[in-house]
Amino acid sequence: MEPRASYDYRGLGLILRDRLSADGRGWRVCAAEIGVTASDLSRLSSGQHVSAAKVIAVCDWLAVSFRAFYRPPGAKQGDDVSRDAH
Repeated sequence: MEPRASYDYRGLGLILRDRLSADGRGWRVCAAEIGVTASDLSRLSSGQHVSAAKVIAVCDWLAVSFRAFYRPPGAKQGDDVSRDAH
């Protein structure tokens, strides 16, 4: 099987969860500010897939590059991906 590109939704979800917790305004308020639903935040914070547009919106809100979670073909699950900002 050929190696395929993937996306580290779990890594993004961990950062999102920490930020939402630190923010303190509640997921619905943050979701409205981001332009997604609270359900989208819940899915993403648990490492589930959401659309590319929603990933970009969340990454913009987090002030991190959406490319920071991209895994090129051949990258292993445990490989560290660089985070552009926190």
